[in-house]
Amino acid sequence: MKLRLSPSQMLDLWRLHAAYMPSLNDAVFIRNDGIDSAAIHRAEMNRWYRRLLLEAPAEFLVPDELSDAVSLGTGPDGCTLISLPESVVRVLRVRLASWKANARIVTSPTHILAVRQRHPFTRATPSRPVAVFTDGELHLYPAATPTDSLATLSCVSYSEDEYCLDDAALAELHI
Repeated sequence: MKLRLSPSQMLDLWRLHAAYMPSLNDAVFIRNDGIDSAAIHRAEMNRWYRRLLLEAPAEFLVPDELSDAVSLGTGPDGCTLISLPESVVRVLRVRLASWKANARIVTSPTHILAVRQRHPFTRATPSRPVAVFTDGELHLYPAATPTDSLATLSCVSYSEDEYCLDDAALAELHI
């Protein structure tokens, strides 16, 4: 089941699944030793959540479909360029209508697939396209045709106000 939780709801789940005591609603405890345990738990939780967004299998995530929210542009080397919202931390799937498959997604400009896109004779083809995601921009190879459209763009976004994940990810919780 896909969950969309507020920070307080996520903190309660974190404490429950990380073997901490569940939050109590019928009593108030005040510590006088200066330790803010909620802040410690929030820091652990945020570190785990950030790593989940960047590294977890797609089935543990709640992706946003952004194909209608972005526009296609042309990059300096003739590729198709998409500027993504600042909240996007990972691209899971991208495909142009003219392509025969989803693109292989690369996140480093020095990766061999990204380097191959710099020369016209080694660039990707519609049957094996490549997308390079760096600095909030997505470079698509091969470039879109003038009548092409974005068939799918599935991305994972980070927000401090909402935690989006599948409940199966909580079973994989390791601190």
